[in-house]
Amino acid sequence: MKILAKKRFGQHFLRDTGIIDRIVRLINPMPDDLVLEIGAGDGALSTRLGSRVSRLLAVEVDRDCLDPLNTALAGIESAVIIGQDILSLDLADLFLKYGQPNQRIRIVGNLPYNIASVIISKLLHSGLAISDMIFMLQLEVAQRLIASPGTKEYGFFSVECQHLSSTRLVFKVPAACFVPRPQVVSAMVTLQPLNSSCDPVVEEYILTLTKAAFAYRRKTLANSLAQDDNLAPIAEELLCAAGIDGSRRAEQLSVQEYEHLARVRKHMGESSGKDGTIQVRPRTD
Repeated sequence: MKILAKKRFGQHFLRDTGIIDRIVRLINPMPDDLVLEIGAGDGALSTRLGSRVSRLLAVEVDRDCLDPLNTALAGIESAVIIGQDILSLDLADLFLKYGQPNQRIRIVGNLPYNIASVIISKLLHSGLAISDMIFMLQLEVAQRLIASPGTKEYGFFSVECQHLSSTRLVFKVPAACFVPRPQVVSAMVTLQPLNSSCDPVVEEYILTLTKAAFAYRRKTLANSLAQDDNLAPIAEELLCAAGIDGSRRAEQLSVQEYEHLARVRKHMGESSGKDGTIQVRPRTD
């Protein structure tokens, strides 16, 4: 059965068997793994994974793919097909239902180009003990994910991903490997969530500060933070306390500097007087 790719799902089916085999080698599936595959399609990758892992959860939102996917995975006992949108799934419940205690959780897939960053953000903020994530992305998204400070690709998404995981672009995939052929080059990336115990207050400040900083890329950091209603009253004091020059721009700060800025912001909140004033202490670390 021929499946027509749907633009609304951002579908491009990988058909190059050499690339698929290379992806399997990159994943290196192990017998005890629980693997969640996002965008299983008609099973091109699923069939190579299902027989090599303890449990394969093949997620596919396109109803037209489900019959071919069922056929492809027939007889593979580890495989469970889930015909839902990954963004609407309760992953904690899913892993509790199909997984085993302390089982290694891995997430793979050829992500829809139009919502790839949304999916990655959801997974990174899920709080789940995910071992690693191996994704096919549009090259432009992959470059943003691994971007270094001072580059045009570096932005909020870069800081978010690199703060919460170790990221790597492994290899590029030409457009000719897909049907239909996309207008862009793709790339395989890996993310290894840090899964460290995080202070929720600091985590919230990292998000709000980074979003505010990159909301006005052409402005200085001081001016960008001053545009945010919540940060405007303390922007100057915050940058001073953190030892960060407010004339710099958002893309010039490293991930570590944004982390430091968030910790200082928390400290300033804890040091607020009863009258609401901020008692600023210079940076000592």
